Amino acid sequence: LEIEGAAKWARARLEAGRSRIGVVVPDLHERRREVARVFSRVMGGARPFNISIGQPLLAYPIVGFALEILRFSHGEIEFETASHLIRSPFLGGAESELTRRATLDARLRRDAEASISLPKLTGLVESCPELQTVFQRVILVSRESKPKTAGEWARHFSALLEAAGFPGERTLDSEEFQTLGKWNEQLAEFAKLERTSKDLSFDEALSFLRRHCAGTLFQPESPDAPVQVLGLLESAGLRFDCLWVSGLTDEAWPLAARPNPFLPIRAQKAAGIPQAGAEASLEFDRRITGEWKGAAQEVIFSFPLKDKDRDLTPSPLILDVAEGPVQVPDYPRYRDLLFENRNLQSFEDRKAPPVPASKVRGGTRVLADQAACPFRAFARWRLAAEALEEPSPGLDAMDRGSLVHLLMKNIWNQLKGSTALDSDLAPTITRAASAAVNEFGLEGGLAELERERLAKLAREWLEVEKSRLPFSVVALEEKRQITVGNLELSGRIDRIDRLEGGGHALIDYKSSSPMVRHWEGPRPDDPQLPLYAVAAREELSALAFARVKAGGMKFIGLSKEGGLLPGVNQAHSWSGLLAQWKRDTEALGAAFAAGEARVDPKEGLKTCERCDLHTLCRVYEKLDASGAEEAE
Repeated sequence: LEIEGAAKWARARLEAGRSRIGVVVPDLHERRREVARVFSRVMGGARPFNISIGQPLLAYPIVGFALEILRFSHGEIEFETASHLIRSPFLGGAESELTRRATLDARLRRDAEASISLPKLTGLVESCPELQTVFQRVILVSRESKPKTAGEWARHFSALLEAAGFPGERTLDSEEFQTLGKWNEQLAEFAKLERTSKDLSFDEALSFLRRHCAGTLFQPESPDAPVQVLGLLESAGLRFDCLWVSGLTDEAWPLAARPNPFLPIRAQKAAGIPQAGAEASLEFDRRITGEWKGAAQEVIFSFPLKDKDRDLTPSPLILDVAEGPVQVPDYPRYRDLLFENRNLQSFEDRKAPPVPASKVRGGTRVLADQAACPFRAFARWRLAAEALEEPSPGLDAMDRGSLVHLLMKNIWNQLKGSTALDSDLAPTITRAASAAVNEFGLEGGLAELERERLAKLAREWLEVEKSRLPFSVVALEEKRQITVGNLELSGRIDRIDRLEGGGHALIDYKSSSPMVRHWEGPRPDDPQLPLYAVAAREELSALAFARVKAGGMKFIGLSKEGGLLPGVNQAHSWSGLLAQWKRDTEALGAAFAAGEARVDPKEGLKTCERCDLHTLCRVYEKLDASGAEEAE
């Protein structure tokens, strides 16, 4: 609030005709980005201000790109970094292949690993021929990696960047052009190290160059600006038409003594170094405060009243200044001005065109999304809207769940039913775990770890199966086409058992913690199994999740009679339950088919927490923080 107040005050003085306006921020080097953001917002899109303190050269995008493409040329990098490089405007061919590279990035997020090498990535970018050519040129130049002098490495780095088409096709703006010049200066300074240093490895050379860029402050030159934002010590001795000095708490001003740790304190005091001791520091800061008071006709000193819950007090050096309010205009934000001058027509648009009678992509997920929020189902399964994926190291929860499904399929393909549970199960478990890992495509140490994990899960789960009444497995991972109204959905049933006493049990494997209440309508959270139940060709007597989770193995579901599956409760009315599920699933299918696409999350913003379509549906414009609809 203090910085925003200073920015509004500076704008008011600028509009009043003042030409030299100063704003002092004590910790400007730490808050530079925040200060730039606040002043840009308050000034209404213009930039009549200059911030005196630069930022590390490494923080500028063009330099960051140069260092990362150099690192990529000689080793693996994180996929997120590789993604930025692919889409960077500083890479050769960036303008001509802009759309192709964006599409490529979305595909790589599904197929690539969490870290990737340049040769491997080069083989995955056939859809962008210019990009592939650029990477091939970089690979050719990068083959020479033996230790060199700093000068030789500098020339090698320049050759790598030239092969990468650096700094890109488009014309650089003023800031980028100046930063590129500074980068070239740093590369030349690095080359001079060959006079004093030994030969360096690639990693040593690049690490030294990166540290040098991180420690070099740089501020591109800009036209003279009427508003100058300065640090405490940089403002000393300057004159202004008006001046605002912010952040003057007793903790920030006067500055604490900061003697040089490598020189005797007594010698520093004798030499008159300002921060050598508390007395000298106080005297030096008192003198600067006096200069501020006479630096302009209008001088304002300010300080924040609180830091979170902690009260703050003013610096003792400004206690002699009279307190009083500062009139600061409340300028509207630029975006608010645009919004006020809008010329829009509003109409209610909650329905999409009806779905023609056909097979619908998404399978049973269509009904789950329709129940959660009609717009989610419409966006995902009719507009094909989806969030960008993020490659992760190892296996995620979905991968582990897939492995469990493969494990169980392979086990019951061998056992066929409960009769075989009395035999030695170790060979069966070993074969099933190995087959699951091989089918999934795992190799090396990760494959061995997963085999051990799956074998342990299988041993624990089969103890639960041994407690059941006799059964035989009649279907595994069976694909079925299910008709709901005029929709044709694809499904895959994990397992169907024929029970000794008659009827069948439909079982779905879960490694999470499913609940029976997720089947309750009229908008069930998980309508998959109820849909399978009402569409089953077999006579069903039980419907259950098999939770295959270490330490929590059990069946969770409902049955026609008690005791059919261990831990599964008898439904109050099995026929009534099936009839209710039929009504619920048909209603969801009919709503989707009719084009019902309103933004209506089932549990308000709680439902939205598990969705990635916020920017498309703009639900936060419809719902407030409590989840209630705003008044229209």
